[in-house]
Parts: sequence; structure tokens; C-alpha cells
Amino acid sequence: MISAVWHGIEDLRIEERPMPTPAADEVVVKVHACGICGTDIHILEGKFPVYDPPRVIGHEYTGTVVAVGKAVTHLKEGDAVAVEPGLCCGKCFFCREAKENMCLNRFLHPGGMSEYTCVSDRLVHRLPEGVSLDVGALAEPLACCLRAVDMAQLPSGCNVLVLGGGAVGLLTASLAAHSGAVQVMVSEPLPHRRSVAKEMGFLTVDPKTEDLAGVVKARLGSHGPEVVFDCVGHPRLLEQAVELVQKRGTVQEVGVADPALSASISPYRLFEKELTIKASYMRPYTFARAVRWLTVLNLRPLLGVEFHLSQAKQAIHSLREGKGLKILVKP
Repeated sequence: MISAVWHGIEDLRIEERPMPTPAADEVVVKVHACGICGTDIHILEGKFPVYDPPRVIGHEYTGTVVAVGKAVTHLKEGDAVAVEPGLCCGKCFFCREAKENMCLNRFLHPGGMSEYTCVSDRLVHRLPEGVSLDVGALAEPLACCLRAVDMAQLPSGCNVLVLGGGAVGLLTASLAAHSGAVQVMVSEPLPHRRSVAKEMGFLTVDPKTEDLAGVVKARLGSHGPEVVFDCVGHPRLLEQAVELVQKRGTVQEVGVADPALSASISPYRLFEKELTIKASYMRPYTFARAVRWLTVLNLRPLLGVEFHLSQAKQAIHSLREGKGLKILVKP
């Protein structure tokens, strides 16, 4: 089979690898589509210290079950599935404390930028009837956004500001709009992303050409939104969120930041406004729920840009350049 293998900074190679054979508790999946994530950009740049090269990358994917181990009972050949990346050990301190995203011994299978993958059956989720394999590829980022929205504890009837109108921003906005928010505004400088945000029913603002604080005050109330989600991870946006959020409000970090960057925030400002700042890491216990959310949300507008597996590096560069929203790589 053919796989996209990361060998180091800006070194992504298309290689031939042996076909996998499932162990008793494993499933072989023929990959249909794998989404490109901002994390993939960081990995290609050598800025995301999760694993060492060489490594088959890709962690947002769907496919069809083509083989199951003898101990697998809840899946069968032909099932359309979404695959959850990463298996926690279940034994370390954090796993025993029901904090699986902090697992000290997490195991990561080879990723979904491949023709086939082989993973533990615990990580394979059957897609609901009517959910396409393309939309199903949004399950993993949606699960991460669901974790963030859970943590933010949206007050019923609140106003929400989402900084960043990429895939993560619009997934977060969609969940917020279905979870108690009456108004959701998306701040995004790229016109095609603002257009999709409008199509999905959100208020929009261009932070490069408009006065962001003025627009927020005019459309979300003079006191500001109760919750601000930073869905980019840029230090400047965290700083903006602290200024724009309502007193006693919540700033929720969702986007994956460059580990080398830092923000400048006044401790007095936090004190004066009595703010809560939270950050969500990965998707503990939310993947199965996210799969069910796929039947509720209209996420088709996020799709449309696709690359062949042989163009995996080009696909990652396209996301870095701001093209599309959720870019899919297909074998």
C-alpha cells in the first residue's frame, strides 16, 4: 500500500509499505478520506513534539472496514467508520483519574494518510446512517471542538465570539449555536471563509478592515460576549479575547499554538474583569458524541477542496496558505 510518511522538517515522502494484518482486537480500514489539520502543519514544520520521524501522519479520517480480528464483535466488513486517533493506556495516574487526554503512555497508530490502516477496535466508530464518509472525516476535529464547548459551559441565551473562521472555528461556532448561544459572531480575515460562515448562519467581521471591538460592541452588546473562543492559537488572539470578553466571562483556548510563541496578558486585567481562561486539549470521551452530532449539524459547506494522497504535502501547504476550509486527502 501507499502511505505519506513524515521524515522530518518539510520532508514528507510517498512510500510503499506492507499491507497490515489485524490482531485479534484490531480492524483494518480502507481509507476513504483524511482531513488536513493545523497540527499537520506544525508536524511538517517540526514544531509539534508528539512523535519522532519516520511516521505515517493524518488523524482525521474515515473509511470502510475490510478485515476484523477474531475477537471483534461490534464491527463487520463493509461498515463505514470514523477512526479515533490515539489509544490511552488505561493504567497511568491520569487514566485512572478519568483524564485520558493526559495519558502518560498514549499509543499512536500509523495515521490515515495511507491506503489502509490497522487500529484497535476501541478506536473505530460506525458512522450513522445518512452521514457520508466525507462528512465523517470531520468527526475528530468536531470531537475536539465539543470538548472546548463542554468546558466553556455556555450560559443559555449567551452571545459568543469565535476568533478564527477556519474549520475548527466554524465547527465550534456550529456547536455553540446548538448549545445555548443566541448570537454567534465569527471573526475571520479571509473572504471565502467569512462567506461560508455567513452561509452557515453566523454574524461575521473582518478584523483586518473593520474595528473588531466596535463591531462586537455594536452587534453583541456593549458589555461584550459572555464567551470568546480562540480557534487559531495565535498569541495576539488570546490577548484580544481577554479585552473583548464580558466581565466575569470565559475565554476558551481551542486552536493549537506554535509552542515557541507566548502571549502578553495583564494579570490586573484578569483580576479586574474576574475572567476565567480555559484551554482544551484533544478530545477525552467526546468522539462517540461527535459522531452523533454529525447527524444534527450542517457541515457540508466546510468541504470541497480535495487532493490525492500523492499530493499530501501540497495539501498541507494549501491549508497553511489559507485555502479552503477542511481539505481532504484521498487515496
